[in-house]
Amino acid sequence: MNNASKLAILLFTVCAVIAGAWFAIKPFFKKHQEEEARKKAEQFEREISDAKVNSTLKIAGDGYLGYFFASSIQTKKEAVRQGLGIEWIDDGAAVSERVDKLAKGEYDIIAIPAAEYLIHGRRNNFPGVITVAIARSNGGDGIVALKDALPNGDVADLNDASLKWVYTGESPSQFLVDITVKDLDFFNLKAADEAAGGKRADWRVPVGSSEEVYERSMNAKGDVFVMWEPDISRALAKNPNLEYVWGSDKFAGYIVDYFVVNKRTLAQREDDVLRYFKAYFRAFDHYRRNAEERVTDMARWADIDRDAVKKIVDENKIDWLDLHDNCLQQFGVETSGNAITAKEGVIDTILSCADVLADTGRLGASEVRDPYRLINKRVLEALKNTAPRALGQNGSGEIDFEPLSDTQWDRLKEVAKLQVRPIRFRNGTEFEVGAAEEIDKVAKLLDVNYPNYRVVIRGHTGGSDSEENRKLSALRAEVVMKRLVLVHGFDEDRLRIEGAGSSEPPPVRPGENPRSRAYRGRVPRVEAILLERGGL
Repeated sequence: MNNASKLAILLFTVCAVIAGAWFAIKPFFKKHQEEEARKKAEQFEREISDAKVNSTLKIAGDGYLGYFFASSIQTKKEAVRQGLGIEWIDDGAAVSERVDKLAKGEYDIIAIPAAEYLIHGRRNNFPGVITVAIARSNGGDGIVALKDALPNGDVADLNDASLKWVYTGESPSQFLVDITVKDLDFFNLKAADEAAGGKRADWRVPVGSSEEVYERSMNAKGDVFVMWEPDISRALAKNPNLEYVWGSDKFAGYIVDYFVVNKRTLAQREDDVLRYFKAYFRAFDHYRRNAEERVTDMARWADIDRDAVKKIVDENKIDWLDLHDNCLQQFGVETSGNAITAKEGVIDTILSCADVLADTGRLGASEVRDPYRLINKRVLEALKNTAPRALGQNGSGEIDFEPLSDTQWDRLKEVAKLQVRPIRFRNGTEFEVGAAEEIDKVAKLLDVNYPNYRVVIRGHTGGSDSEENRKLSALRAEVVMKRLVLVHGFDEDRLRIEGAGSSEPPPVRPGENPRSRAYRGRVPRVEAILLERGGL
């Protein structure tokens, strides 16, 4: 045996010994981590008992991982150092009761998705004000389906009222269902809802929790399953017959969670509220600097595996919003020395959610006349200059769509077709009354809720399938695109026009006669098709 062979065997043996040793000590290492976490918690309890806590805030939410910072060990420590105690109540996703108790003064602050506050807050005349944004769902809520329910592997396959949709009732999952049905124009599901006459349609199967949805997905008790993390990842890992179809990573500005502060608490105990949010943002920054500690504490807080937490964090499925994001992106709070124009994302979210809820009958069309009365900027105005890094460090967040060739456009994958109300024209390319307003609504939807996609504006006409009609439909699509560019400032490289003439009539809806006036009125139309971004 030559020296090279001996060296190779020696190296292999050493590696095998090291690997074996690692697997042998790995359980002890994990046990050590758990022991350190336990000691840290015990130390924290001693610090609380020794501190001079002179007041306490009652804050309610549930076990959604997005709420971690609301009651993390570090948040409580920071609050205690300021003489403030935090009593965190996990109500198990009893969102309606959470709002009722806020109205009664039993809770000082609640964590809640915007849509749920609109639904449950209205009956109590909105007892609190939205003060701080917690997180945007960026895949933390999603729809998975049995592969047998996806013959074309496309989200459009779900527009089938024979499929059973299992989701958590009165939750962001139900709102995700409503968004999908409305924006993607799932007319078969809408027709089934209408036919149910106010009762629950057969395709809807609401249950009590995301965990219950997960269990049903494991046993194929349904066809489509709407869950939140970590149940989505667990389901996909354990059931190879499931496929992820659609979720909060496909849009923006809808599923956002906020802190809502009781109006009386804010008026009478403003100092306590400021102390809490100062502790909250300080803890946020502490965990940003200490990533491993964050994962460990999140796993302990949510009682889930560290690897599952790390995957959710690494994939940014929950987009937590720090003080800078709150000021610049959510509440329009201007700051000194900041070159970025502050945006009011919270107002966009309220209006977007109200539009979906009105469309599905869960909220009156005029029940949110003035979204500004639902928010309060005083906390952020007071805290805006207390963060340790300069505001605006992350840039404006706007997307620059680089130009594509026709070949590159043709290669882009179609994601979904947005619901667009009829944009009607007189003879030629002149808008009928109301058409411009409909384009403005499409612009808002694309800008606020679907900002990451390229868009094909496709025109259709009635009549014969002639070259003349194809040219007319393309001209009409161009008129729509010009309004998006010139009036709303859209990047022209993001948009493409197509003229289909009369070659692609719309599908006939349940109970609809293709010879009817209603159907013929839908044939000449302009559609907005979402495409993947592509490019660099």
